Amino acid sequence: MIEPYLAVALQTSVRHVLNRDEVEINLNHIGSMIDLVTHICSLELPVRLIALGEGAIQGFVDEILDMDQAEYTEVMAARIPGPETDFLAEKAKAKGCFLLAQLKTQNDKYPGRFFNTVFLIDPNGDVIWQHQKNIVLHVEHSTTPHDVYDEWIAEHGDTLEAFFPVAKTEIGNIAGTIGVEGAFPECYRAFAMNGAEILYRGSLPEPWVSREIFETQNRARAMDNTAYMIATNTGTLIMPGAPGEAPASIDGALGGRSAIYNYRGEIQAMNSIVGDCYVASPIDIEALRHYRENARFQNWLPYLKTELFSKLYAQPLWPKNQPPMQHADADKVFHDNVAKLIERGSFTKSGY
Repeated sequence: MIEPYLAVALQTSVRHVLNRDEVEINLNHIGSMIDLVTHICSLELPVRLIALGEGAIQGFVDEILDMDQAEYTEVMAARIPGPETDFLAEKAKAKGCFLLAQLKTQNDKYPGRFFNTVFLIDPNGDVIWQHQKNIVLHVEHSTTPHDVYDEWIAEHGDTLEAFFPVAKTEIGNIAGTIGVEGAFPECYRAFAMNGAEILYRGSLPEPWVSREIFETQNRARAMDNTAYMIATNTGTLIMPGAPGEAPASIDGALGGRSAIYNYRGEIQAMNSIVGDCYVASPIDIEALRHYRENARFQNWLPYLKTELFSKLYAQPLWPKNQPPMQHADADKVFHDNVAKLIERGSFTKSGY
């Protein structure tokens, strides 16, 4: 039996950094916040799971500067394991908790490319799970498994688990992703079909947080899949000032509103602060499992008619096996796909 425990969405300010050596300043800040939240929150229940936001360690330099993949891989992309995961591993061991975090990572099998990777560290300090982001915006430069599809399935197999793995742990089954991939219900349904009970969604920028897009999507993913959702945004973005000037602190860049939702899609904890903060809430895995076994409403997986929905994706759209892209390259594919959707009748051409 899994006893109730606390999960924490840790929303941290991020200092813009230009190379891998500089990430230490963000790691030290994260470490100080972990020390604080485990001290305070454990007064209620043991803190067993802490989730960071996307960009908390490395920031978003590749997107802001439109760096190509080879350049970013050389100056910034991490390795797992590496100094960044070693730092977090020491915190996980010291606090006896699991840590969910994100890094843009390199892999020797794909030279000159980097992936956007979510990972889970266990209380022994081991990285026990990874998920490489499958869907990115045109302003992102990371490779996805779909971009190297043939090589990926040769290594990992052509299964749902190969693209949407789930960590089966002593505190429940955990999986999730970051940023825009959270806008796709299919991704979280895939995690749920693979057994996920705790979902994770890291970061979304303004203006889509104040428009309640972040909250709406995260609540829906929890409701859709009868699962907890830990939605951690990133806090203040600290950008370098002009020569001789102080850094610019952009409090609302990521919009905040980190939250934890239960398996009925209800808000268990939310914070409207846009800088450093955290939210904490109990997780009761046994109650979730009982609900899944007995609820006949708002428990949708047992109702799936899979033969019907398999037809949705019979025709490919975004092409697989793509080379590294800059903004303009991804824009071209996007507009080609819009034209395909108009031709298929999925979109209707406007009069503008």
